Amino acid sequence: MMPTIEDKIRSYIFQRYPVLQAKGLNNDDSLVGVLDSLAVLGLVGFIEPEFSVELSPSDLTDENFENVITISRLVDRLSQAAA
Repeated sequence: MMPTIEDKIRSYIFQRYPVLQAKGLNNDDSLVGVLDSLAVLGLVGFIEPEFSVELSPSDLTDENFENVITISRLVDRLSQAAA
């Protein structure tokens, strides 16, 4: 079975921030205040080439980056818009 968007994003976060994996971060746990602005930019740098999408500054909101699920939904919306 192919990994989902959520799986790939969570895997990236865990690779970069193993302490979040140790804490048992779930897909619906808030990342606001957990990931700083540099971490979010790193995540954007992963998302854009991985999913062939382009995020605009207006996409970089707390609502879109609240948790793994909301990030996945953003990627899905951008993928569909680009198709």
